[in-house]
Amino acid sequence: MGRTAGTLLMLLLPALVPARLAADAGQVLEEDGGHVRTWNAFAANLLELHRRQIAGREVEVKHSVGGYAGDPHFYRQVEYYDKASGRLISRLQWERENPEALHAAEVYLYDDRGRVIRDYAVAYLPRYRNAPSQTLIFLHAYHGGLHAFRSFDASGELLFERCEGNWQGREVSLMLDADEIEEAAYEKRQFNRGPMATEDYRRCFGKVEHTAEAYLVPR
Repeated sequence: MGRTAGTLLMLLLPALVPARLAADAGQVLEEDGGHVRTWNAFAANLLELHRRQIAGREVEVKHSVGGYAGDPHFYRQVEYYDKASGRLISRLQWERENPEALHAAEVYLYDDRGRVIRDYAVAYLPRYRNAPSQTLIFLHAYHGGLHAFRSFDASGELLFERCEGNWQGREVSLMLDADEIEEAAYEKRQFNRGPMATEDYRRCFGKVEHTAEAYLVPR
């Protein structure tokens, strides 16, 4: 897993949401003003992080156009790469019919070995802009040949855990969604069994931060 594979996958999901579900989501967001403010602030802060990341460094910029079934040219995509290392710094998508409207964004931060240590993503539904439909914070850690990350939303809710790699010649692959995390935590707490009771889990996630509180304002 070089860049977070889940980021790109999850950014595609808003386009697959049926119109009825999108309308229902809009109604919920309209009723939850705190959620709207928090997630819109996250999007604004993510753009600010992008600007700081590209300031004062030589970057290569790549442009393309993309979209969805029925609207294949919905957004223009701009990718920013560090010219010295070739690493992706950020990927922004803007609505073509409304050029100032952000559609989606990803920003990547690396350690001194070139490994992703944090990445962030935000996405809006194609026709609904009251608030982002998705906000994502990925926190990464590495142990030997293992790469693990936890993902959270901009409200600090843990969404997903994943670990892949090689440990002493053996392939390791762990993946837990929010419901599975809750179930595994209960099994570990009550019976000391289940995924979280394994050595693989401890090796994978022992160095991954348990909360995203320090990163709700992307940095």
